[in-house]
Amino acid sequence: MALERLHCGNGTGFTRAAAALRTFVAGPSIADQCMATLARHSGGRIALHLMAMSGDRCVRFHLAGILRELPRVAAILSLLVRTCHGLAERFVHYLGQPVSTDPGATIDLQRLAASLKPGDVLLSDGNTRIAAVVKSLTRSTWSHVSLYVGPLDNGPDPQCVVEADFAEGVRSIRLSELNARQVRVLRPIGVDDTERRQVADWVISRIGSEYDLAHAGTLARKLLLRPLSNRLRAIPSSMADGARRFICCSLLANAFALIGHPILPDPVRTRLSQSADYRNLTPGDFEHASAFEIVEPMKWQSS
Repeated sequence: MALERLHCGNGTGFTRAAAALRTFVAGPSIADQCMATLARHSGGRIALHLMAMSGDRCVRFHLAGILRELPRVAAILSLLVRTCHGLAERFVHYLGQPVSTDPGATIDLQRLAASLKPGDVLLSDGNTRIAAVVKSLTRSTWSHVSLYVGPLDNGPDPQCVVEADFAEGVRSIRLSELNARQVRVLRPIGVDDTERRQVADWVISRIGSEYDLAHAGTLARKLLLRPLSNRLRAIPSSMADGARRFICCSLLANAFALIGHPILPDPVRTRLSQSADYRNLTPGDFEHASAFEIVEPMKWQSS
């Protein structure tokens, strides 16, 4: 029974473990008896899992089996995981806090709303700690990029923006909830209304996707170590329908890739092929891309 329990995953590794035992003992029946004996004891089962790991790819299955034999270690690891998750949530909350408050400032929403069309890109200068980090790393005025998708319901405040938020992932927010000190509206050049709707519908379909923290960390490292042309040099990447996690720039780059509208800043466009890696775009790159024209620069105004 204990041996059968061990074989509930991919049995290839245990078959090879048995073959390894047969090289040390005389005859297959003795090797099988040895395996059965080992399987009756906790230490033996750990040994069998370790031997089997070299014979198949079910590493997670074998690690889980080893942890079942070491309940105290499993409990400690579980506690560490919960602690790390808690610390990560607190850190995300900390980064999302405003750097300063200005209660007397409001954005001219009517003017902004009147200038927008679905598919317009909104560059924004945020007032949070994470926004300050982004601006410092990218050496840009802009910390965030999002897409205006138009009304999503029939309520009193229907106009919405879709964004990849650091804390909440891909979400829709009301235009009135846009938290920025200044906003610049960019309109894609040479894109008709049907293609605009395609872009808007695609980002709407990605609402609920997770924020790609690993991507953000990799991009931050590249920003510190590489110049712009190297950062955007082509590497294998999954675009459009293959992507499941996003940062704010990759969400929009994927959307515009769907309609064959590449986003590259002008100085890079002349040096790189159209297969450049759009995952490494930053908000400031959108401002310098010839794919867009500036429609409306908006700043906070005193009420």
